Amino acid sequence: MKVEIIKCLKDNYSYLLINEKNKNACVIDPSESKPIIDFVEKENINLKFILNTHHHYDHVGGNNELKKKYGSKIVGLNMIKIEYQK
Repeated sequence: MKVEIIKCLKDNYSYLLINEKNKNACVIDPSESKPIIDFVEKENINLKFILNTHHHYDHVGGNNELKKKYGSKIVGLNMIKIEYQK
């Protein structure tokens, strides 16, 4: 297992947990999608899961685009409606 720290927004970080054998990964708290997409594409990662620790925008802002692009499953919340999530 490998952990990559991805800088997002001005003062946030998201974390990628990567299985080095099969390149499957989970992103934790993707506040924005672009830095995550850039890394995933560069490293040929399979983004399987999006884990949110809570509902604030600086933790879920990248959910929609990442889910749409990679078909990732969103996990970790009580799945109550998040106003930023469609």
